[in-house]
Amino acid sequence: MPTISTKNVAQAIYAAAKDKSGDELTRAMANAVEFLAKKNLLSKAPKILEDLENIHNADQGIVSAKVSSKTPLTKYTIDEIRHILKSRYKANEIVVHEKEDKSLLGGIRIEAKDEIIDLSLKNKLNKLHNYLLTN
Repeated sequence: MPTISTKNVAQAIYAAAKDKSGDELTRAMANAVEFLAKKNLLSKAPKILEDLENIHNADQGIVSAKVSSKTPLTKYTIDEIRHILKSRYKANEIVVHEKEDKSLLGGIRIEAKDEIIDLSLKNKLNKLHNYLLTN
């Protein structure tokens, strides 16, 4: 028997719930939960919800970015990151999740979509180190 991927389940739930509200949305969600229970997929609910969020964000033009830095970033810096990522990904909205990473020496590390933009001092020093060893 073929297995059902969490992404396929999330796509089906999104399609069933899209543009619905009120009682229609409640029925669609009840049917989704009943399906998950029947197929013994309730244990995969966190992954299905993550996939569902990604599908919704892609449909709405929303990009989620995790920004790591040694110290908290200023509002100006976060706004600049939003502006740059918005034009880079042609997104309607950028949602920034800040994370303090004490292992960084300085700079920032951005994870958005399937891309990592590493502007950290640690990465730059590693690149310089590798360059000096190979040249």
